[in-house]
Amino acid sequence: MTLPSNQGSIASSNGSLDVQCVIHSENLILFCNDCVECVCPRCLVGSRHKTHSFSPFEEACKEQKVQILRKVKDLKKIHEKVKKDTDRISLTLKDVERIVSKTKASVEEKYNRIRELLENDMRTTISLIEAEASSMQTLITVQRVDKEAYKDAITSIMERVNEMNRNTDSENVQTLQEFMSWKTRLETFEDLQLSFGKELPIENRRLRSLERSVDELYQSVRKLLPRMWEFIRNITFNENTAHRNLIISRDLTSVQYTSTPISVQENSERFENSFNVLANESFSSGKHYWEVNVKNKHGWNIGVTYSSIARKGKGKESTLGKNKYSWSLRMVDKEYYAFHADECILLDLSSGDLNCERLGIFIDYEEGRLSFYNVHRGTHLHSFKTKFRKPVFPAFSPASTTSSKDYEPIVLCHSGIKIKEIPNTDGIEF
Repeated sequence: MTLPSNQGSIASSNGSLDVQCVIHSENLILFCNDCVECVCPRCLVGSRHKTHSFSPFEEACKEQKVQILRKVKDLKKIHEKVKKDTDRISLTLKDVERIVSKTKASVEEKYNRIRELLENDMRTTISLIEAEASSMQTLITVQRVDKEAYKDAITSIMERVNEMNRNTDSENVQTLQEFMSWKTRLETFEDLQLSFGKELPIENRRLRSLERSVDELYQSVRKLLPRMWEFIRNITFNENTAHRNLIISRDLTSVQYTSTPISVQENSERFENSFNVLANESFSSGKHYWEVNVKNKHGWNIGVTYSSIARKGKGKESTLGKNKYSWSLRMVDKEYYAFHADECILLDLSSGDLNCERLGIFIDYEEGRLSFYNVHRGTHLHSFKTKFRKPVFPAFSPASTTSSKDYEPIVLCHSGIKIKEIPNTDGIEF
């Protein structure tokens, strides 16, 4: 039995251990159940233990032993549970390694297939271009040969006619017949001249068609790339804006509701009545994407807002989505609502999206688009189309109502992806 600070021990002459009070140096005689300490006769004098109950040493020892054994038993159960959890974590890590390896292999295979499809399509298109070029070259060559032959024939006729014209001495029937023969030949060449006038033109409409088809393919791919996660941002919570019933983790990535207000420093940025917290980061241009873990939550309200949203008062001006300064997606007991300027849209979602565990938020500032996605299913939940006029802050409310007793946190999901500047595109799809 552990002795309190007012108790000591000395060896008696018979070899037993006499325990003495360190305050009064007298032998301890009883155990005070109220103070949980041993007392000597002098400790009993006075008012400190006047109304307390006492037990003999032996009973006190038995009781303390029972309590210790009970605690040890509980610790043993905890130890076994921790051991099982540890074993499970080890298996989970192996599973993660296996899943990641399998996923990477699958993704690489699909990218290789895409690359192969594009390369095959490119080879086919180039072959068509080359075939069309060969056809055009052949047509040009044939027309050139025909024209050269026609030109040579005309030259020969002109020379023969000139020779006949100079020979005027023999004007007889034979000469007349020869003139008529050449006349027939000239009429034939006139017909050939008409046919040459109708020759097929050399044009490249087929080539333009092939180029246009490749451009359509490029535009289709361009709409899919880059993916949203190439614009991912690792944002953090701004403690100075958090309502006093919100607990922010030390790394500023987790926030949860508590029914007991915490002691915080007063400042003008803090929300006084709405259970809101803003991010430290704001966006005034470009494309940005972030993800939030909302697993096991009964309710939340997440979106973006201008810094001008009200911090005081219980009305709509400080509630996300209830005013013209903010846009939000709200979930209450697996029902999803889109809010802006106090206008509400109940979303008609598939059964798989009703249990969204990880929420993705994408904003294209110039396009004026704010979109929400179910990350695990890769599906689109809702999009706002507007025109942002001021910097917007990611905004969060981890509790739908004060009576929900929803103490599960929402956690910002950080990524190790290094962000780089990516050229603007016409559109982003999940």
